[in-house]
Amino acid sequence: MNRYFRAVGFLNNFSIQEYEKLVEDIVFRPEGSVIADNPGASYFIIDKNLDCGENIGICVRIIKDKKGNIHRDCVFPYLRNEEYTEHEVCSFEKKISGEEFLGVYEDLNLGENIFFYVQNVDELYRKKNLKSAKCSVAISGLSIAGNVILPIKKNETQRESAKEFNKKRINLLNRANDGDHNAFATVRYDDIMTNVTVSEQVFVESMDIYTVVDSSFIPCGAECDLYSVLGEIVDFKMIQNAMSGENVYVLKVSVKGVVLTICINEKDLFGEPQIGFRFKGTVWLQGRVNML
Repeated sequence: MNRYFRAVGFLNNFSIQEYEKLVEDIVFRPEGSVIADNPGASYFIIDKNLDCGENIGICVRIIKDKKGNIHRDCVFPYLRNEEYTEHEVCSFEKKISGEEFLGVYEDLNLGENIFFYVQNVDELYRKKNLKSAKCSVAISGLSIAGNVILPIKKNETQRESAKEFNKKRINLLNRANDGDHNAFATVRYDDIMTNVTVSEQVFVESMDIYTVVDSSFIPCGAECDLYSVLGEIVDFKMIQNAMSGENVYVLKVSVKGVVLTICINEKDLFGEPQIGFRFKGTVWLQGRVNML
């Protein structure tokens, strides 16, 4: 996980001594603490957050027992997003190592079950519900390798056609989830035909795949909260890490109608971001939850 420190502006690798000094400073700083009472357990979970710039920083999660003894549980960089989206069902699963949780919800726009690393576990413990619930989620992502690529030229008719197709697909997925077998068959048929069309253009007509596929959101690798993302840059800004002096980009990337907020170090982004261009890269998804 520490390899993602570079995404929030710590590109230069820490020495062990520098890393431990930074973590120790965060642990013993008086401000920025969030305490979660773990029901049925003999300890408290304390998050110590250090903001290094606008909505970026490092969290050190520590465990404190009833006697006042503490030990470090985990350390992770974060990009805080406050744009919440409500979901009827969001499930949570505790990871094997420490007080860390993965969340998952179904996103019909992306056509995926979205897994994300939960930033604020105190919210889960506050509701005393660690399995599933209705909640709002604010998704963000950290990337350590990305490219800016040219957009696909589309006229207004093509844009409207794409929007109508997405609306139709979401409607079919909703009906399929309600048990409509015809809707499920239609979705499967559309997926097969899309795959056939793309394959013909790429392999038969020798077209570049990025001139055919406008956006994509695909699970990447063995870790379920990592995704390969391709989408249109709809907004961006550069911010500076106050501790390291390094610059990072915060990109708003539209993927199939869903806008993702992604943070990447200026040195890790190949190309100059521009609105209308596309971002392609691997992203570690995080999320803040608000239990309803």
